[in-house]
Amino acid sequence: MKLFTALTVAFTALQQPQPPALLEQALKTLPGVRVLETDAKVLKAAAGAAWLVRDMDRDKRDDVVAVVVKATASVREYGVIAVHARAPEAIHWIIDLDVDGISGVAPGKASDSVVPLFCIDCESNLWFRSSGEEYEAELHAVGEEIEIGSETQADLPLYTSANLASKPLATVPHCTTVVVRKVGGTPEKRWYFVETPEGQRGWIPDSVTSSDICIG
Repeated sequence: MKLFTALTVAFTALQQPQPPALLEQALKTLPGVRVLETDAKVLKAAAGAAWLVRDMDRDKRDDVVAVVVKATASVREYGVIAVHARAPEAIHWIIDLDVDGISGVAPGKASDSVVPLFCIDCESNLWFRSSGEEYEAELHAVGEEIEIGSETQADLPLYTSANLASKPLATVPHCTTVVVRKVGGTPEKRWYFVETPEGQRGWIPDSVTSSDICIG
């Protein structure tokens, strides 16, 4: 069985294109970690890949995002890393190594975002973007247009500061499109200073920015 598995991995590796040099150099610093072997047909249908080349830190240079695997005799762990061209010696973990399987990575809607594929035929995969310090799930950027809403479809307050205890400046209807002007808070609790089409401004918590609130 072990011989069969080894031969299968070797055959799959031969079918895959050569990883970018930036990625290969980074992997040399991670003992026992290698690029995911993929089912090309499945990932093609999901518009995914074992790795992607795109500008993740907005410096106009190509970076690499990849699914990696670390396997021992008893466990197989999956993670997602980003290697930036401007600092290739620093490996950024988008998803830390864990036993949850990851089938590949797909481009996010924004040019600097990426979607780890925990499942292929579902809409529950989150996209990630770099804050400059770490990668965060569904982090919006300055200048980005987003829809804000609530599960109850109630009007939403725009706060004077990034704090729920602060005074609301105004309220806006459910599923209003706003532009992000500032990013605040922390990775654990993000806040956005936004502007409505009518020129109203204020802070909103990230809980009202979920991408599925205004679907349908």
